[in-house]
Amino acid sequence: MIAHVAVFTFGPEMTEERTEALAVELRAMALRIPSIKRYTAGPNLRMRPGGADFGVVAVLEDQAGIDAYLDSPDHVDLVTTSIAPFLVQRQAVQVELPDDWAPLWEG
Repeated sequence: MIAHVAVFTFGPEMTEERTEALAVELRAMALRIPSIKRYTAGPNLRMRPGGADFGVVAVLEDQAGIDAYLDSPDHVDLVTTSIAPFLVQRQAVQVELPDDWAPLWEG
């Protein structure tokens, strides 16, 4: 399994209402893409100073799953209409999730 993590910094035109709508749109999109196993998206909770404005975490099976997700017409359309017009910076990373990935402690 692979975790795809993307963070976005937006310009001032990205209002709180648009950010909330984006989270809803992304979660709905994820339900239509079979290669996505787990998914969440939302604004930065601002628990620490700095950081991006918005984040996405998608768990996918493999490289083919990532490609199917990122290249899907739903994803491309959503990025084009709801993210790109407001985007200042985007960063992403893909991290392997080992088969035995589990909590470090119980409780």
